[in-house]
Amino acid sequence: MKTFYNSEKALKAIKNVALYLRKSRGDIDEDLKKHSLIMKEICEKNEWNYVEYSEIGSGESIEDRVEMKKLLKDVEEGLYDAVVCFQFDRLGRGSGTDQDTIRWTFKNSDTLIITANPFEILDPNDERDEETMDFKGFLARREYKIITKRLSSGRKIGLRMGRWSNGQAPWGYRYNKELKKLTPHPEESEIYKTLIVQEFLDGKSTYDIAWNLNKKKIPSPRNGLWHSNTVNNLLKSEVHLGHIVFNKTEGVRESQKKSKDKKTFKRLPKEEWMIVKNCHIPLKTEEQHMRILHLMGIKKSHVKGGNINALSGLVKCFNCQSTLTIQKNKNGIFFKKCSKCKECKGGHIDLAYDAIQDSVLFLRDKLTQINNSYSNDNEKQIILNKIKTIEEELDKNEEALERIEDAYEMGMYSAEKAKVKSKARQERILELEDELKIQKKKIESFSIVTNEERIKRIDKFLEDVKTISDPEKLNVIYKSIIDNIQWKRTDTYEVKITVNFL
Repeated sequence: MKTFYNSEKALKAIKNVALYLRKSRGDIDEDLKKHSLIMKEICEKNEWNYVEYSEIGSGESIEDRVEMKKLLKDVEEGLYDAVVCFQFDRLGRGSGTDQDTIRWTFKNSDTLIITANPFEILDPNDERDEETMDFKGFLARREYKIITKRLSSGRKIGLRMGRWSNGQAPWGYRYNKELKKLTPHPEESEIYKTLIVQEFLDGKSTYDIAWNLNKKKIPSPRNGLWHSNTVNNLLKSEVHLGHIVFNKTEGVRESQKKSKDKKTFKRLPKEEWMIVKNCHIPLKTEEQHMRILHLMGIKKSHVKGGNINALSGLVKCFNCQSTLTIQKNKNGIFFKKCSKCKECKGGHIDLAYDAIQDSVLFLRDKLTQINNSYSNDNEKQIILNKIKTIEEELDKNEEALERIEDAYEMGMYSAEKAKVKSKARQERILELEDELKIQKKKIESFSIVTNEERIKRIDKFLEDVKTISDPEKLNVIYKSIIDNIQWKRTDTYEVKITVNFL
């Protein structure tokens, strides 16, 4: 085991080193370049061979840091005499467990730690250096907690001032980075008011609203199909009243936990929520909101009297597009003659069921046989993944910009430093917004549902209609894939039925 009592002996013994670079909270790319330059100058001055490990992302835990995991594996295999970092806390401010892992790896592999600012050589197997590392680790962890607490406080102060910092803007709004507030999206806000809120208040169910939105080819908040739950959540949302709601939960879900010291996720009771009112333009009134909640409490069926059939609202007269009335008598269930144009004769409902079954099976076979559609589906998925990645990065940069401004207000940054950091973030945000526009234009040429998704929905439909007997539930199931059914019968015998899918 090599123990060095002065720097000169240590410097002479070193031949191969690793450079570990990692952004700290608030750093920009320019900071990382400066750190790299200083560390490389040290290596060149001492004629050391070096390999660079540059952490693009950052994280509190080792589990979140890809390059750190690679570095520890290589250190454990004895590839380096030393690891050079800009400051000791760049190796890790994580939990005690993480710091013990780093310390154990360096100690067992007899690898030195060299810091560039200030220049210092630390030997994990030297008692005095070990105490120094313990103290530095304690300070790094403490500093991290203080900064995190300050930024969290800054975020809450921003929320109380009506600033939006709850991540991506909810459907119907867009985040205005100049005002730091939500502003109504021109198209989505009108859809919310007229096709969601007003339709529900007029008696439509959340199932029917979702069906109507799908018929109109309006993408859902996730750029796919609308579902009843999505409509339900938007109707109940207090954000659309112009309020900001936070402190609804605490802790971290088990699937997202990276360290044991995080609180277990739980939802807080409503009396503990923080609600800041009149933060942005509302898309519904308080009166509408109270009526929505009241209707949600009493609404049991979306058809008056509960006389619903599985095909209610779906079958249309070929001539005038009126919905045909369904009538039950001793001979079974029938469609009545069109009451509006009087030209379309009725008939037994089983004819429609048979046409649906044949059309669904034909559509499934057709989708399965269209091989070139899979490439289109894959291309669409690639673009959707790009959009998601860009939006996530955009959220992170907007949140980072918010933190910089909060930090400046708290006196953590000088005006000059805040200006430099803000400029870099703003430039990146503009780049991301331009890229997002390009990708969203590309996606407009694709259907909002892939062929693979259609096949899955058809299979689920075929299974559900076999096992479910409740007419209301069946009506929802039929409406999940069917836009309308055209019924044409102008003489006594011939019936032509066309099933149009969503």
